[in-house]
Amino acid sequence: MSPFSPEPGPTMFPSVVTLLVFGLWLSQQIRAQEGTLPSPTLQADPGPLIPLKKPVTLRCQGFPGAERYRLRKEGSSQYRDVATTRREAEFPILSMVPNTTGSYQCLYKSQSHWSQPSEPLQLVMTDWYDKPSLSALPGPEVFLGNNVTLRCQSQKWFENYVLHKEGEAEYTQNEGKWYHSDFHLSEVTAAHQGSYRCYNFHIDTVYQWSAPSDPLELRIRVATDDPELPVSSKPLTPANSTVNAAAQNYTLGNLIRLGLAGLVLVVLGILLVEARWSRRGALRSWPEVTAQAAIPGQRARQ
Repeated sequence: MSPFSPEPGPTMFPSVVTLLVFGLWLSQQIRAQEGTLPSPTLQADPGPLIPLKKPVTLRCQGFPGAERYRLRKEGSSQYRDVATTRREAEFPILSMVPNTTGSYQCLYKSQSHWSQPSEPLQLVMTDWYDKPSLSALPGPEVFLGNNVTLRCQSQKWFENYVLHKEGEAEYTQNEGKWYHSDFHLSEVTAAHQGSYRCYNFHIDTVYQWSAPSDPLELRIRVATDDPELPVSSKPLTPANSTVNAAAQNYTLGNLIRLGLAGLVLVVLGILLVEARWSRRGALRSWPEVTAQAAIPGQRARQ
């Protein structure tokens, strides 16, 4: 090593910074490849069940870096685009009518690539038919562990009936028998206590439901004369406790991104350690090089 070479060490810092920037850029490029962007989420405000001629707003929530959002409806070649750099885009529907019902999905664009579509959102119009009635057999007060039947009954014949418990995201669907459908709840627990409503619809118009029935309060009591049990936050059916597929995709995407970031950090750490050891070795050899450079002058004076 020449004695006139610049001191090593500080020159390594710009290289490390450059490598860090390159690593971050590379990770974003990998994520931005077509079909690998995380899926957005699509929600309806105030909810997916909208009365006839009432407004609803569909909100598509993406990720940082989104440039454009798109809303599309199953069975239609048309779509709606919103250009925005925000993490969320709104798609208002001013009046709920039969041709605005259906299954919707949204996606977003980042770095000239489109993301995977969101999970489908079923948008249903209610109040299309007269409301049915909902009753409990043998009654709305049930002892813990007993069985109860919730009967949804209409004045006209329908192929399908739906039962919904207030506060739950899922709906239970049954086929109709004559002018009613029975929903059997076996060995009830505190989780079954709450307010229920039911709907009915025809098989050829699955997104056009009746008006909701009047609410039915189901109360669960213990065998003794204790007060009523509090309403449980547990779901009505085991199917409701399954993790939403969109959340699973979102978690998987996060794990992939964390793994990629961890790999970049490991590589940077190795390079930093190597640069530090190289600098220490160069500093230790610096006095020897200086001494060797000074020997010819000393011999000349002798």
